Amino acid sequence: MTTIRDARRLARDAAGMGARVLRGTLKIEANSPMVDETSLLDWLAQLAGSELMLIALPVDEKTEEEDLKTCHTCGRDYKGNRCPYCAEARARLRGWPKDSGDDVSR
Repeated sequence: MTTIRDARRLARDAAGMGARVLRGTLKIEANSPMVDETSLLDWLAQLAGSELMLIALPVDEKTEEEDLKTCHTCGRDYKGNRCPYCAEARARLRGWPKDSGDDVSR
């Protein structure tokens, strides 16, 4: 099974190429597939007449997804209020000591 990080990277790259990405839990209700609150049939109907590739990628739920965020700058996953990789790089570039806290309000 694919990790959340790899799935997010794939989704980000696909969206960058113009793909439409739908993320959520697949359910079948009254013979109608739903991804969270979105009707999959309605979502696909918007693409009617287009040739497309449909990729369904189940992800490994072992990580605590609600605590995991993806950095918009470097694309890495992290927990907490800020990406530690980018925070360290910002501190280094600004000449701050490594453990300065990198408060973005400065």
